[in-house]
Amino acid sequence: MAKKRRNRNGPPKGAVILYKESPQRKWIHQWWPPKGSAAFFCRGSDAEFKRAHPIGYGFLVALGIFALLLPYCVYALYTLIVLSAASGWLILGGVGAFIIGIGLFNFVAIIIRQYLGHWISLLSFLIGGIMVVVSLRFLR
Repeated sequence: MAKKRRNRNGPPKGAVILYKESPQRKWIHQWWPPKGSAAFFCRGSDAEFKRAHPIGYGFLVALGIFALLLPYCVYALYTLIVLSAASGWLILGGVGAFIIGIGLFNFVAIIIRQYLGHWISLLSFLIGGIMVVVSLRFLR
C-alpha cells in the first residue's frame, strides 16, 4: 500500500476534514473580537467542534464551568470562612469575581476557536479585580 503524502499546507490527501479553521480568523495577537463574533453566542456555534470531538467537548464544557466559577468560589470561601464577613460589599466582590471568571472562560474558548480577543480578557480581569479589591477593602 502506498504511503499517503502530506500536503505542506494541510492534512494528508484523502483525509476527511471534520473541523476546519476559517481563513478570516487569525489567532496570533488578536486584540479585538473577530468580525462575526456575535455568532459565538448562538446555540449551534460549536456544533462542528462537538461533532469532531464528542468526548473532548464534554471535558471542555466542564473546564469552562470550572473556569467561570472558580474565582467566585475562592472569593466566597475567603470572605465567609477566613474573614467571617456579612456585609453588602460581598455582592460587589462576588460580581467582580464572576467577571474575572468570564476572562478565564475566554481563555477556555480558545480551544474551540471562539476567543473574543485580548481586550475582553484584560478588561474582565481589570474590572473584576477592582471590584474585588474595593469590596475586600470595605470588608475589613
